[in-house]
Amino acid sequence: MENSCRSRPWRICGNWGVEPLDLGAVPIHRMRLVWENREVEAALPFAALGLSRHVLDEALISQAAANGARVERGVRVTELDGHVARTNVGEREGRQVLIATGKLPIRGEKAPARIANGHVGFKMHYRLAPSAARQLAETIVLALLDGGYAGLQLVENGRANLCLVLRAQAFARLGGDWQGVRACLDGTSQLQRILADAEPLFARPLAIANLGYGPPPRGHGTDIAGAMFLGDRWAMTPSLTGDGMAIALRSGLLAAGCVLAGESAGTYHRLLAAETRRQIARATILQNGFEAPAFRHAAYWLARLYPALLTHAARATRLPDWSGP
Repeated sequence: MENSCRSRPWRICGNWGVEPLDLGAVPIHRMRLVWENREVEAALPFAALGLSRHVLDEALISQAAANGARVERGVRVTELDGHVARTNVGEREGRQVLIATGKLPIRGEKAPARIANGHVGFKMHYRLAPSAARQLAETIVLALLDGGYAGLQLVENGRANLCLVLRAQAFARLGGDWQGVRACLDGTSQLQRILADAEPLFARPLAIANLGYGPPPRGHGTDIAGAMFLGDRWAMTPSLTGDGMAIALRSGLLAAGCVLAGESAGTYHRLLAAETRRQIARATILQNGFEAPAFRHAAYWLARLYPALLTHAARATRLPDWSGP
């Protein structure tokens, strides 16, 4: 899921002065695929770490500030006019605009069309019982659900991170609320055992709707002239691959290199597309397949017969190795 990354992106963080293990990141070496009351496990083909975005983002921001970046909190961009940003505290002007607002548009940007039967996402943190934490140690659980999937892994400070993605129609069938979604997890014996005595650490889950997974649409990145789009603002890779942070870090490296070299936003977007399009395409095919009952059935039993297929699928949905500076 979103909070796990292969080893090379984490080494990039180290080059920036941020050491994930020092922040409490949890090593992950195995993947457990769960379907109803069945499960199969395989080794990951890379070293992964579980770390929440809250902790990682704060560490990166602090490191940027320590290296001379000016960090302004509580400032919200309300409109962009060329290289001038209008905010809630006045105007800001720069020689280059980089947009890293995640899944949120800003005023002046074309709003994305609503996606028919799009995805709804949830995130919740839990404190697990000791026996449940041992079951989850060094493992990411990927549970296949009717119309979506859930991922569960340990992160820093003994927390367990649950991410869950469902099609809008599947969410509606469950009652359209978190209680129905949470109850559906009890139909998966592995998650039921691990979460049976878990303590929720959020008052309610973080949620977002109308997720637009897949490659960026044609012409994306041109509706705000001269701006560079980073991370999810460029394109959203399916969360089940766990490579979202790798793409975010890669886009940041490419954008920084282009800004320093005086390259245009168009050049940056072409470089980013070349780096990410295969990963996003493969991940999208895999996600769409898992949503089909026949594919779920066939995929699970093939993985049961040949667990190495899980290892291969994890490797095939990684970004290529970074060849830049």
